[in-house]
Amino acid sequence: MEDVKAKNKKYGTGSVAGLIISVGIGLLIYFVLSNINVVSNWLDYNTIVANAGHNLLYKFIWYIMNFTEAQFYAGFFASLGVIIGGFIAWRLDVKNSKYRGFDVSYGSNLWPWVLGAQLLSLFVAIFVLNYTRFFDSGEYTWLPTFITVVGIPPAIMLLYGPSWKALFTGSILGGAMGFPVAMWISKYIIPVLDVPGVVSNVFTMAITGVLVCAICKALPWMKKVPAKPRNRKEKSQEETLKEMEKPLWFVRRVLADFSEAQFYGNEIAGLLIILGASLDWILNVNHGVYGAGAIPAIILSQFIGSSVGVFLYFNKYVEKGWYGTYVPVVSVGPACVLMFGSSVGVAVTAGILGGIIGPALAEYFCDKLPEGYHPTIGNVTSMGVTTIIVSVVIKVLPWF
Repeated sequence: MEDVKAKNKKYGTGSVAGLIISVGIGLLIYFVLSNINVVSNWLDYNTIVANAGHNLLYKFIWYIMNFTEAQFYAGFFASLGVIIGGFIAWRLDVKNSKYRGFDVSYGSNLWPWVLGAQLLSLFVAIFVLNYTRFFDSGEYTWLPTFITVVGIPPAIMLLYGPSWKALFTGSILGGAMGFPVAMWISKYIIPVLDVPGVVSNVFTMAITGVLVCAICKALPWMKKVPAKPRNRKEKSQEETLKEMEKPLWFVRRVLADFSEAQFYGNEIAGLLIILGASLDWILNVNHGVYGAGAIPAIILSQFIGSSVGVFLYFNKYVEKGWYGTYVPVVSVGPACVLMFGSSVGVAVTAGILGGIIGPALAEYFCDKLPEGYHPTIGNVTSMGVTTIIVSVVIKVLPWF
């Protein structure tokens, strides 16, 4: 026990080399993509919005794009990337391959069920309830249908285990509730607060998360079903710590944060998201990120936010095995870039502040949750609060 405490104290922060490499990757991607400015007709965002309400093909394209709304990419190839990356990670996980990376869906052996909940709940929102019909009024250029992908439906699967009852219950409730709550908050609350729109989305995830978890606890057919365990040889703590102190582990952890919002948490999925988002940008700068032309700065802010978090809170990874360093990746950084501009200064400032504040707040809120409520509720609450704090700070800084 004393030896473990000594090691925990020794590894208070993460690899400096890993931090430099990760931030360097973000800067490299930023400068490379910033020098590419192709405007084409390939899946132009405005064209998708104009047709997704009534055209089945564009509705399906919107359906796929929703898989990376959490990262603010909303890109077709980025979304295919995370799905394909998740599948590859799962197959390597099943085969117990040494190349599987971080255990997909946290070693729960539930990735197919997580994906199933995402696909089904999003199908309910877009094809059954047809929430994309609001596009046809011409009043909206974006709709929060994506919330089910990174919200409570997949969390219910992780909470209750592999069962059809949990799949359909969580997916139907989440698919029906997320959109109207998000629309109400974005219409009546966000304009008053004058904060980034992501706040309405993450607070919706928190509110619907609490409601759906409470409903599921009351439903007689919702019983927890254990997943089939993986039989693996566990590494000793000494072996684990030796691996974690290397720069490669640091970079892998940062990449994995890019797929945490989808509950995959794997660097293969994270890498394919980034490659897919870059391809979306290369094909047409008016496709991803709602045609805002902000993908390079958003990716930079995300690399910095995750890197700062992993570096500062490395000891939490040693103690707990996981920590919410993905919080700024899917909230603060990209939200502030869209609100204040795509400059390196905004991306760096939002990334650093988000990486410092977001993970610690997530831990605080998660610790306050009662039993039976998934930790994602605490994480998304942190996203909302952190985004408000950082956006207010940037707003008052004289050089922005």
